[in-house]
Amino acid sequence: MSSRSTVAHSSLFRLITIFSSGFGAASLSLWAVMMNQLDAAGASDFNAISAIIAGLSALAGAGCAHAYFIGSDEASKVYEAALATDSATGLLSREGLEKAVTGLEESGESHMHKLMRWMLVSIEVDTFRDINQVHGAETGDEILRYIGDRIRRLVGDLGPVARITGSEFAFAFQVSHDERELHAVMTAVLEEMARPIRLGHHVIPIFCTAGLVELGPENRSMATALRRTNLARSNARAGGLGNWAIYHPEMTRTDTYRKWIESELAKTVHTRDFELVYQPQVQSISGEVVGYEALLRWNHPEKGYIPPSEFISVAEKCGLIGQIGMWVLKRVCEDIARFPRDVTIAVNVSPKQLEYPDFVARFSEVMRAHGVSPKRIELEVTENILILDHFTVRRKFQEIRDLGCAISIDDFGTGYSNLGYLTELPFTKLKLDQSLVARIGEHENGAAVISTVVNLGHALGVSVLAEGVETEAQKLLLEAAGCTLMQGYYFGKPVAIEDTREEHDEPERVLA
Repeated sequence: MSSRSTVAHSSLFRLITIFSSGFGAASLSLWAVMMNQLDAAGASDFNAISAIIAGLSALAGAGCAHAYFIGSDEASKVYEAALATDSATGLLSREGLEKAVTGLEESGESHMHKLMRWMLVSIEVDTFRDINQVHGAETGDEILRYIGDRIRRLVGDLGPVARITGSEFAFAFQVSHDERELHAVMTAVLEEMARPIRLGHHVIPIFCTAGLVELGPENRSMATALRRTNLARSNARAGGLGNWAIYHPEMTRTDTYRKWIESELAKTVHTRDFELVYQPQVQSISGEVVGYEALLRWNHPEKGYIPPSEFISVAEKCGLIGQIGMWVLKRVCEDIARFPRDVTIAVNVSPKQLEYPDFVARFSEVMRAHGVSPKRIELEVTENILILDHFTVRRKFQEIRDLGCAISIDDFGTGYSNLGYLTELPFTKLKLDQSLVARIGEHENGAAVISTVVNLGHALGVSVLAEGVETEAQKLLLEAAGCTLMQGYYFGKPVAIEDTREEHDEPERVLA
């Protein structure tokens, strides 16, 4: 029986009990009045009977009051139980988790606190919105139940498990102060959570990120503890989905900084304190410059240059990425006439931009307004776009390819790719993430990994470019692995278009 029906039945029982008790008391009182009108000859008998009736009336009244107050207590308990439970998953609610955690802290023995610590974990399904949009709300609810069951099985009796809101879950567990133990627990949790869920004919990938905080005097408030796990989770997500992080006070300062960036970005969108710099992409064997990547820089009037890693994610969250991205595309179309006609300009496009229904139409209009051939533009989209709805991504890619523009999958190798999806997407280039390039000479299998990715690209019929090349050794190892398109400080730093002549020995390659 649901909590709502239980409350309804409890209220009905109270009503019946109170009515019957009150009716009995009223009937006995009426009977006493009637007998009071009898002949005085029977006064002695009447007095005895009146005393009995008065006692019964008092008893009935007491029963009425008892039924009322007992019913109130029962209803209160039922309501409290309903508030403490999440109706969608059967787990604890936020209120239920707060009570459970308070009970854990109060029951803990002092000597145990020195050996063990309670950790609160907040874990969120990062792709839940996309799941709801693609498969519907009913499937989304089913996913929530699956996730809730997984966490409940993993945690078991170690601590309380709750659904906080939306796709955010939380649980508490006790662990020693050995960081290796905590790392092992969280690795196991996220690996289990990342298993795809099969619903009917659909296999739905799951990507989760977690934030942790140690419960203690500084986090006694559940609101404070959850807010700090959210900060830790945001920090973990900056390193890619499937990560986790423990809250540190520095994260609060970082969050304050991010809020400052958000407020300043809103101004910069209108004042245009942005700049573009261009980094060459070369054919390493011949040394020929085959293209440039346009890179956005923010020259703040007070703070100086702020790197994209600090403001792009903020722009995506606050909804300004569309305006900023379109400014970049317009600026590239203005600058492209100053480059040789045989080179392409690569432009980074946020996955959030591609979600705008009119993105392709507006992009096409910008190129047409500036007389730019689509063949000279290559759009770079980060690899994490592959976690979005495959049908929508493929359709959007095809619209871009129909314009005549090339598409590059950027940051390839960071862990999001589904090879089955790759075979169906109409892209033209893979860009090896610089983290793979950095490890190529440090690990024995580094070159083998690069060679595998290069062969994969060739098998898919696309080119492969390695970014972040900084040394001669990396260049030679990449060439040995079959990768000859490169970009990095070894070949040239990103510079403003008017400075490109000074950065290269062959200036005629830069200016038409």
